[in-house]
Amino acid sequence: MTALVGIGEELMFRGIGVQVFKRAGLSEGKVALWSSVVFGVVHVSNAFGEGAQALLQAVIVSTSGYFFYLCLRVGSTLLLPMLVHGLWDFSLVSNTVGTDPKTSPGTILPILLQIALIILVIIKRRRIEPAGTRDNSGPHTRATHRAVDH
Repeated sequence: MTALVGIGEELMFRGIGVQVFKRAGLSEGKVALWSSVVFGVVHVSNAFGEGAQALLQAVIVSTSGYFFYLCLRVGSTLLLPMLVHGLWDFSLVSNTVGTDPKTSPGTILPILLQIALIILVIIKRRRIEPAGTRDNSGPHTRATHRAVDH
Protein backbone atom coordinates (compact mmCIF):
# COMPACT_ATOMS: atom_id res chain seq x y z
CA MET A 1 0.00 0.00 0.00
CA THR A 2 2.68 2.52 0.97
CA ALA A 3 4.76 1.65 -2.09
CA LEU A 4 1.79 2.55 -4.30
CA VAL A 5 1.32 5.86 -2.47
CA GLY A 6 5.02 6.62 -2.98
CA ILE A 7 4.84 5.73 -6.66
CA GLY A 8 1.62 7.66 -7.29
CA GLU A 9 2.55 10.82 -5.41
CA GLU A 10 6.05 10.94 -6.87
CA LEU A 11 4.69 10.53 -10.40
CA MET A 12 2.32 13.40 -9.72
CA PHE A 13 4.56 15.87 -7.88
CA ARG A 14 8.17 15.09 -8.84
CA GLY A 15 7.20 13.73 -12.25
CA ILE A 16 4.39 15.83 -13.72
CA GLY A 17 4.66 18.77 -11.30
CA VAL A 18 8.39 19.29 -11.81
CA GLN A 19 7.98 19.17 -15.59
CA VAL A 20 5.12 21.69 -15.52
CA PHE A 21 7.17 24.16 -13.47
CA LYS A 22 10.26 23.64 -15.64
CA ARG A 23 8.26 24.25 -18.83
CA ALA A 24 6.86 27.41 -17.24
CA GLY A 25 10.43 28.70 -17.16
CA LEU A 26 11.05 28.58 -13.41
CA SER A 27 14.61 28.22 -12.16
CA GLU A 28 15.54 24.91 -10.63
CA GLY A 29 15.40 26.30 -7.11
CA LYS A 30 11.88 27.60 -7.70
CA VAL A 31 10.84 24.29 -9.29
CA ALA A 32 12.02 22.50 -6.14
CA LEU A 33 10.26 25.01 -3.89
CA TRP A 34 6.92 25.22 -5.69
CA SER A 35 6.60 21.49 -6.41
CA SER A 36 7.19 20.93 -2.68
CA VAL A 37 4.71 23.62 -1.62
CA VAL A 38 2.01 22.18 -3.89
CA PHE A 39 2.77 18.72 -2.47
CA GLY A 40 2.17 20.09 1.03
CA VAL A 41 -0.95 22.06 0.11
CA VAL A 42 -2.58 18.98 -1.41
CA HIS A 43 -2.20 17.27 1.96
CA VAL A 44 -4.40 19.97 3.57
CA SER A 45 -7.27 17.77 2.35
CA ASN A 46 -6.41 15.54 5.33
CA ALA A 47 -8.18 18.19 7.44
CA PHE A 48 -11.44 16.36 6.69
CA GLY A 49 -10.26 13.49 8.89
CA GLU A 50 -7.68 15.09 11.14
CA GLY A 51 -8.90 18.65 11.60
CA ALA A 52 -6.61 21.63 12.02
CA GLN A 53 -3.63 19.33 12.64
CA ALA A 54 -3.56 18.87 8.85
CA LEU A 55 -2.21 22.42 8.45
CA LEU A 56 0.92 21.54 10.42
CA GLN A 57 1.11 18.29 8.49
CA ALA A 58 1.03 20.26 5.21
CA VAL A 59 4.07 22.29 6.28
CA ILE A 60 5.91 19.15 7.33
CA VAL A 61 4.96 17.37 4.11
CA SER A 62 6.33 20.31 2.12
CA THR A 63 9.76 19.78 3.69
CA SER A 64 9.50 16.09 2.87
CA GLY A 65 8.63 17.05 -0.72
CA TYR A 66 11.79 19.13 -0.93
CA PHE A 67 13.77 16.15 0.33
CA PHE A 68 12.11 13.93 -2.29
CA TYR A 69 13.11 16.51 -4.90
CA LEU A 70 16.71 16.22 -3.69
CA CYS A 71 16.37 12.43 -4.08
CA LEU A 72 15.22 13.01 -7.66
CA ARG A 73 18.28 15.17 -8.32
CA VAL A 74 20.68 12.68 -6.74
CA GLY A 75 19.17 9.64 -8.44
CA SER A 76 18.40 11.33 -11.78
CA THR A 77 15.30 9.16 -11.94
CA LEU A 78 11.92 9.02 -10.22
CA LEU A 79 12.71 5.56 -8.87
CA LEU A 80 14.75 6.85 -5.91
CA PRO A 81 12.14 9.30 -4.56
CA MET A 82 9.44 6.67 -5.16
CA LEU A 83 11.36 4.16 -3.06
CA VAL A 84 12.24 6.64 -0.31
CA HIS A 85 8.66 7.97 -0.21
CA GLY A 86 7.18 4.47 0.02
CA LEU A 87 9.60 3.47 2.79
CA TRP A 88 8.94 6.74 4.66
CA ASP A 89 5.18 6.14 4.56
CA PHE A 90 5.69 2.51 5.60
CA SER A 91 7.66 3.66 8.65
CA LEU A 92 4.83 6.01 9.62
CA VAL A 93 2.12 3.36 9.18
CA SER A 94 4.04 0.51 10.80
CA ASN A 95 4.57 2.62 13.91
CA THR A 96 0.83 2.50 14.58
CA VAL A 97 0.42 -1.30 14.30
CA GLY A 98 -0.32 -3.08 17.57
CA THR A 99 0.32 -0.13 19.88
CA ASP A 100 -1.24 3.14 20.85
CA PRO A 101 0.62 5.61 18.60
CA LYS A 102 0.40 8.27 21.33
CA THR A 103 2.45 6.15 23.73
CA SER A 104 4.64 4.28 21.26
CA PRO A 105 8.38 4.98 21.60
CA GLY A 106 8.50 4.78 17.79
CA THR A 107 6.49 8.00 17.58
CA ILE A 108 9.60 10.07 18.29
CA LEU A 109 11.58 8.61 15.36
CA PRO A 110 9.52 10.21 12.57
CA ILE A 111 9.69 13.54 14.43
CA LEU A 112 13.49 13.29 14.70
CA LEU A 113 13.74 12.25 11.05
CA GLN A 114 11.61 15.20 9.99
CA ILE A 115 13.83 17.59 11.95
CA ALA A 116 16.86 16.02 10.25
CA LEU A 117 15.17 16.48 6.85
CA ILE A 118 14.47 20.14 7.57
CA ILE A 119 18.12 20.68 8.55
CA LEU A 120 19.29 18.80 5.45
CA VAL A 121 17.05 20.88 3.19
CA ILE A 122 18.34 24.12 4.74
CA ILE A 123 21.96 23.02 4.31
CA LYS A 124 21.65 21.47 0.83
CA ARG A 125 19.18 23.85 -0.81
CA ARG A 126 21.99 26.08 -2.11
CA ARG A 127 23.26 23.17 -4.20
CA ILE A 128 19.95 22.94 -6.03
CA GLU A 129 20.51 26.32 -7.64
CA PRO A 130 24.03 27.74 -7.78
CA ALA A 131 24.37 31.40 -6.76
CA GLY A 132 24.97 32.60 -10.35
CA THR A 133 21.80 30.99 -11.74
CA ARG A 134 18.72 33.17 -12.16
CA ASP A 135 15.35 32.70 -13.73
CA ASN A 136 13.78 35.00 -16.31
CA SER A 137 11.88 37.02 -13.71
CA GLY A 138 14.90 38.63 -12.03
CA PRO A 139 15.44 42.39 -12.45
CA HIS A 140 18.99 41.99 -13.77
CA THR A 141 18.36 39.02 -16.05
CA ARG A 142 19.10 40.77 -19.35
CA ALA A 143 22.32 42.32 -18.08
CA THR A 144 23.36 39.02 -16.55
CA HIS A 145 22.67 37.13 -19.78
CA ARG A 146 24.51 39.74 -21.85
CA ALA A 147 27.51 39.57 -19.53
CA VAL A 148 27.55 35.79 -19.77
CA ASP A 149 27.05 35.76 -23.55
CA HIS A 150 29.87 38.25 -24.20
